[in-house]
Amino acid sequence: MNLNNQLDRENIIKEYLIYIKDVKNYSPNTVKSYKSDINHYIKNSQKIGEFSDYLRQLNKNQYSKTSINRKITSINLFLSWAVENNYLNKNKIKKVKSLKVEKKLPNVLTSSYINNLLDNLPEFSEKDLRDKAILELMYSSGLRVSEVSNLNTNSINNNNSVRVIGKGSKERVLPITGRAFKCIKKYIEISRPKLENEKSNSYLFLGIRGGQLSDREIRRIVKLRTGTFPHSIRHTFATHLLEGGADLRIVQELLGHNDPATTQIYTHVSKKQLQKKYKQSHPRGWIIFVWY
Repeated sequence: MNLNNQLDRENIIKEYLIYIKDVKNYSPNTVKSYKSDINHYIKNSQKIGEFSDYLRQLNKNQYSKTSINRKITSINLFLSWAVENNYLNKNKIKKVKSLKVEKKLPNVLTSSYINNLLDNLPEFSEKDLRDKAILELMYSSGLRVSEVSNLNTNSINNNNSVRVIGKGSKERVLPITGRAFKCIKKYIEISRPKLENEKSNSYLFLGIRGGQLSDREIRRIVKLRTGTFPHSIRHTFATHLLEGGADLRIVQELLGHNDPATTQIYTHVSKKQLQKKYKQSHPRGWIIFVWY
């Protein structure tokens, strides 16, 4: 088969998607994104392996640098795989570097804001109890949306911990707060039985029709209940741990990051907290000098 042959392309792409799913253990959402990016490139490129015309088109259509970089990464990896499997001649590829993007971190909620928000969430309906359990869990553990969606009833342990299958199908066991455990237990005992039906299987969080609560629905719940996005909750979790004195390595493990550099970029300590730590740690940090 050859990637330049239109009749072969569909089968080659299918083979690659199976490879990244079964061998590389990419999540269903990641596989879906790769499929979309690859098909978009194939459809809008005059010559497979070249990027110049494709990038001009993306810029013309006002794609963000972040979106362009994601597409570049997806396509580069696919083309490299195609070369390794003799579906494309190496000389046909003209790789392109990612665009420089100013890193923008999500907003961090203050401790007082998040505590007040969680304490005052309503608990009247089945959905109220479910949503409160989700938000308490997310702030308690820093879970990704996909990780929350894929939890099952056996994921919650009686020792105030949760067993999570993260990116790359890697398992980690995370501690959760007593409040989060109490909210989840209340949801399981009161709300979940009322939402449950033959579609539920063993998924922990269920939608109004009884099936698994989707990533999209969880994002909608977080936005509706907090006014912010799930990644901001995750970022807030990490930042509050660091500000409380947690070691970066511990935060890395809790977040499920393979590379410590990811955690360093992902988290930051507020300037106020940084100054406080400096004054506490430096031998002469307590001295105040006033310039007249």
